[in-house]
Amino acid sequence: MTHIVNFLQFDLVWLHRARTLGLTYRAIIAIVLLSLIATVTEIFGIAIFLPIFQFIRLEGDIDTLIVDSSLWRYLLDVLYYFDIKLSLALLLLLSFSLFLSRQFFTYARLVYNASVTQKLTQMQRNCIFSGYIDADTSYHDSMPVGNLVNVITTEVSGAVTGVMAPIELIAYIVILIGYLSVLFLLSWQMTTLSIVVLLMASYIPKAWIRKSAYTGRKLVNANTLMSEFLVGRLRSPRLVRLASTETAEKNEFYKLTQEQRKHSIFSSILQAKTEVSMEPIIIGLSLIFLYFSYTVLHLQIEVIGLYLVIALRLMPVVKGIISQWQSVQRFIGSIEVIESRLKMMNYSIEKNNGTEYLKGFESSIMIDKVNYRYPTGKNDVLKNVTIEFKVSEMTAVVGPSGSGKSTLIDLLPLLRLPTKGAIYIDGKNIDKFTLESLRRLISYAPQSPQIFDGTVKNHILYGKTNATDKEIQYAIRLAGAENFINHLPKGINTVLGEDAVNLSGGQRQRLDLARALIGKAPVLILDEPTSNLDAESEEMFKSVLNQIRKETSTTIIIVSHSLASITDADKIVVLNHGEVESIGKHTDLLRQKKWYAKAWKIQQLTDN
Repeated sequence: MTHIVNFLQFDLVWLHRARTLGLTYRAIIAIVLLSLIATVTEIFGIAIFLPIFQFIRLEGDIDTLIVDSSLWRYLLDVLYYFDIKLSLALLLLLSFSLFLSRQFFTYARLVYNASVTQKLTQMQRNCIFSGYIDADTSYHDSMPVGNLVNVITTEVSGAVTGVMAPIELIAYIVILIGYLSVLFLLSWQMTTLSIVVLLMASYIPKAWIRKSAYTGRKLVNANTLMSEFLVGRLRSPRLVRLASTETAEKNEFYKLTQEQRKHSIFSSILQAKTEVSMEPIIIGLSLIFLYFSYTVLHLQIEVIGLYLVIALRLMPVVKGIISQWQSVQRFIGSIEVIESRLKMMNYSIEKNNGTEYLKGFESSIMIDKVNYRYPTGKNDVLKNVTIEFKVSEMTAVVGPSGSGKSTLIDLLPLLRLPTKGAIYIDGKNIDKFTLESLRRLISYAPQSPQIFDGTVKNHILYGKTNATDKEIQYAIRLAGAENFINHLPKGINTVLGEDAVNLSGGQRQRLDLARALIGKAPVLILDEPTSNLDAESEEMFKSVLNQIRKETSTTIIIVSHSLASITDADKIVVLNHGEVESIGKHTDLLRQKKWYAKAWKIQQLTDN
């Protein structure tokens, strides 16, 4: 009774998980139905061997056959109805046709099963990637990229395999029931005994199956650690070389892959133990039946032969049932990881409660008495911050490292939500606007340009996918990138490679600025645009910035550590320890003799 309850509980849990991963009732029913039809045709194909053997033994004597079994009477009535003459060739052809039908339905099941499996895999990969993109910034902060790569590339496949395994299990159980039904008709005594022995034998691999679940979870963890390590190191080969840590990194990677290998081998050992343990039991049962059926039950030779054929056909079926059950346990870790990631992503999905569409702004963006604290932090990184960014002006935000400059910038497009206070556009709280319309208001150029593998044109179009060639050329010229792009081998059609490593820091910066400018957003945010530039490139960038201010009415917000690059700003905001220390023009801040004046003096001495 306990086993039945446990099995029903498993069915309910599996069904819930299968539905969560996108498996439909229609797909489940279709696969089981195809299995059932294939099983029925195979059983009839095998069962017809009994009349074939009887026909051969009695040399086609119809009268004796009818006396020997009432089934012959029904078979002959059907044949006479269709005016078909009974013959050995007909019986053999009928058997072959049934087996051929079985193969057709088996093929259909296998193809459909593969189609469903691949569809589920695609759906889950798309779902996890979409969930990651739609999650809030706090989730991105906490989720290592390598972890997510492992989930999408490896664990999704394992989870889908684990979810599909019970359907295969059901198919095998259907086949088992069909075979046992035929065996029961042939000899209910031996079949009853065989069922009891099989049930007892099924306890043998129980411990191995239980260990499969534990090993599967260990393997998931090993895969995750390896992927996290791999992604991090592949992104920083120069650091590894310059730090002379090649040997240490290789040794660490060897340890991680060794851990993967260990758990994979142990999982295979458990699977192998299960498979080899069942075969001797079934063969032993067949031999026992052969002995008792001949010496005790005195069965006809054709019944004995058919029983042995079916018993041997049961061998892969029983092994398949145990193997599929073990697969369910083996991949339970992958299923749990997928469920956990989807749950976390759904919980962390970015809130988009605004209903109004923001077309632009006419006066200012006001940060009003804003505080911000990171979800895992104990203290506020921004404290009672009030700043006004006026339309068509350039406002610079400066301050020492860790003063909250980048956090402040993340608040404007609502990548992060204020813990306290509010942000207004033309006097209206920005949480009233849809995220899409708010972010269309802003173009952003990060400190380190993120350039994907593709052409120059591809990267610029990332800022506006439907831009015309004229718009592309204008953005390139405005960003000061025209000269170096024209000297590339294929101009704007030159393939850059990941991160455009063949371009200098200044070239990457100007290329990314063209991407930010092409959308003609009213607000342009530049986060540490000169941090990776030499003096010449920095001076060039400053002239580009002046050109943008001259030709457009763009509101520019620039975060910079280089005070020399923002001396022409309409307003400079000094953040220190998360608070606004000073606001004013360059000359005003020098007279105040606070952080700005001290930093300016130090930078001037360093430059000289």
